[in-house]
Amino acid sequence: MRPLSLLCISLLLGHTLVHAESNDDLDKMLEEATTIATKTKLNADYVPGTVTVISGEKLKSLGINNLAEQNAFDMIVGFDSSTLSLRGAGSIYGSQGNKIKWMINDKPISSELWGMPKLGVGQIVFPIPTDAIDRIEIVRGPGSAIYGGNAIYGVVNIITKKESGTLFSTLSQTESNKYGRGIGAYGTLEKKDLEISAIVSVEKHDGWDLIAQSQSRHQSGNLPNATENNLFMGDASYKNFDFWFYRLQPRNDYSRVLWDPTNYLPQDNTNPVQSNTYTMLGVQGKFDLPSNVLLTAKAGLNRYENFANVMFYPASILGNNPNHLNGMRTINYIESTKYAEATLETTIGSNRILGGGYAGFLSVDQDDVIQTWSGANYHPGRFISLLTTNNPKRVNKALYLQDEIQLDDSCTATLGTRYDTYDDGRHALSPRIAFVYLYDEFNIFKSQYSRAFRPPSFSEQYSPNNQATHPPYESETADTVELSYIFKTKTSSFKTTAFHSRTSNMITYHDFTYETINLASPTTVEGLEIEVTKSTESVNFGANAAFYKSHRGEVKLVRGISMNYDPSEFGLSAKFLANVFATINTDTNYPTTFWYHYTGSKNRVNNALLDANGNVISIYSTNGSTPVQDYLNITQKVNGITKNLDLVFGVKNVFGKTLRTLYFPLNPPDTTDVPYMGQTFWVNAVYTF
Repeated sequence: MRPLSLLCISLLLGHTLVHAESNDDLDKMLEEATTIATKTKLNADYVPGTVTVISGEKLKSLGINNLAEQNAFDMIVGFDSSTLSLRGAGSIYGSQGNKIKWMINDKPISSELWGMPKLGVGQIVFPIPTDAIDRIEIVRGPGSAIYGGNAIYGVVNIITKKESGTLFSTLSQTESNKYGRGIGAYGTLEKKDLEISAIVSVEKHDGWDLIAQSQSRHQSGNLPNATENNLFMGDASYKNFDFWFYRLQPRNDYSRVLWDPTNYLPQDNTNPVQSNTYTMLGVQGKFDLPSNVLLTAKAGLNRYENFANVMFYPASILGNNPNHLNGMRTINYIESTKYAEATLETTIGSNRILGGGYAGFLSVDQDDVIQTWSGANYHPGRFISLLTTNNPKRVNKALYLQDEIQLDDSCTATLGTRYDTYDDGRHALSPRIAFVYLYDEFNIFKSQYSRAFRPPSFSEQYSPNNQATHPPYESETADTVELSYIFKTKTSSFKTTAFHSRTSNMITYHDFTYETINLASPTTVEGLEIEVTKSTESVNFGANAAFYKSHRGEVKLVRGISMNYDPSEFGLSAKFLANVFATINTDTNYPTTFWYHYTGSKNRVNNALLDANGNVISIYSTNGSTPVQDYLNITQKVNGITKNLDLVFGVKNVFGKTLRTLYFPLNPPDTTDVPYMGQTFWVNAVYTF
C-alpha cells in the first residue's frame, strides 16, 4: 500500500471517527486522535515527538476510578505517580510535577506552590472520575515550542466526555473497615446552535491504616490519608463560541507527599484538613477569515486556593493541651492568572502554518501562614507571609510560529519556535525541529530536537526557607534530542524512543538546607522507552518499560560554606519502570483485566560530602535507596447487568503490600520510608439513560 501523506491521514481519521461503529474501533480511534503535539489533529503515531493516548475506559479497566488516586498516572510510560515525575527526573531534585505542563480540555492549569514540599503545600491532584474522562494525551519530553514554560519533561492533557446522560457510583473498602464512596453524573443538552454539557461528582475516602515513623522524634503511628473530592465542570457552545466554568476541589489529610519525618505525626483521623481548589472560567471563539485562515481567540481566568489547618502532636499530650501544641500550621493562599491567546492557522501548498500570541498576568492575592513548633505558644495573629511580602506579580508575553511541511508523500518536517518574555527581564527562545518518515504502512521513523524552559516559581524565588538575601534565580532550560521507531499492524504494535536531555541552571533544592538553588553544572537524563501491544479475537495484551540514567549537576551549599556534593543520580529517580497488562474475554460481555506495575529502587542522595578541594569530609552509609515497589490490580467488567447498566469491580494491590517511598527529607539520619497506599476492594456501576 502506498504511504499516505500526513494530511490525508488526518482527513481520513476525522471521517473514520464519525463512522466508527464498534467499541474496538472507537478505542482504536481514541488511541490515534490527538492535537497535543502540534495543536492540529493528527494520528498520534504520525506527530513529532513521543505521544501516548490513554482512554478513560482503559484507565478504569486497570482499576483507576479517579485521577486523584495515588497511582492514577502509573500507566503512562516513564511516569512515577508517587513522586509526580516523568522521564527519570526525581521528585525534589527534578520535577515533583511542576516541570510538566498540565491541561484540562486544552486549558492550562498550574500553581506557583507546586513543587514546594518544605512547608507542606503544593500538591497536584485532579479529582476527575475516569467514568467522565474521554482520554488523556501525553507528550513525553519538551513541549515549550508551543506551550511555553514548565513543559520540560512532558505535557499532559486531560480530556473529559461530552456525551448523553450517564450516572455512575463507586464503593470501596480498605483494611480496618475504612471505606470509599463516590457518585457522579455527566450529560449533554443540545438545542439548535446551543450545546451544554456538565460533569458533577463527589467522593470521600477514609484512606488506609498505614504505619509511619518519625525517627528523630522516636514516634510511630497511623499516618492520616483520608481524601474528599468535589468536581463541577460546565461547558457551553453557541455557534462558534465556547464557554467553560470548572471547579475542582481535592481535599486530603496532609500525608500524600507532605509529611516531614522530622516532625511529630499529625492526628490519625479520617477528616481531610487541607484543600486545593482550582477555578477555571473563560471563553473561546473560532472565526473563518479570508484566504483559508482560521482564527482562534481565547481568554480566561484561573484561580488557585490552598487552605490547610494541620496539627502535629507529641505522644505525651495527644491533643490535650491545645494552647501549647508542639506543631501547628495554618495556610490560606490564593493566586490568580488572567490570560488571553490568539492563533492563526492556514494551509499554503504543502505547508500547514500555525502562529499565535499569548499574554498572561499572574498574581498572589493572599498568602497567610500561622506556624508554631517545639512547644511554642500558639498565637493566632502570628502570620508568616510566604510570598506576598515581595508583592509577587508576573506578566508573561509570547509569540510562537510553527510550520508543518509535507516534503513528499512519506516525509514531513515540523519547524517551530516560541519566544517568551517576562516583566522581570527574563526571556526564553524555544526552538523545535522534527521529522516523521513513513517507510511503508507498517514502519515509521521519527527524530526531534527541542528546547524547553521554566522560570523559577514564586515559591522558589521567595520561599522563607531561602536565605534572607539571594540573587534572582536563573531560568532553567532543557535541550532534548530523541529518536523513535514504530512498527504497526492491525493487531500489534512496537514503539520505542531513545532520548538524551541536558538541563542547564536546573532549579532544585539543596540536600541539607533545602534552599532553592540553580545547579552549578548541567544535569542530564538519558533513556529508552518501549511499548508493545498485541490483540487477538479474545485477548488484548500490552507492556511498556522505561530505562533511565540520570546525572545530577553539582550541588553546593550556598550559605557561605565551601562544601559540595559529588554529582550523582537524581534523588528518588527510578532507573526502571514497567507495566504489563492483559484483558481476556474481550469478545464477551465479561472481560477481565490484569495489570502489574513495577517501579525500581530509587537512590536518595549521594552519601559523600566533599570540601572545595574534593576531599571527603563525611560519608553517610545509612542513606541508601528506597526499595522496589510493585503491585497487581485485577478488574472484572460485566456489561448489561440490566438494560443500560454496566458493573465493574476489582481488587487494587492484590497482595496487600504497603507501598512506600521517601518524599522528604532525603538526607540522613531521617531515612524513614513514608507509606502512601494499601489494598482496596471496589465496585463501580454505570447507568446510561
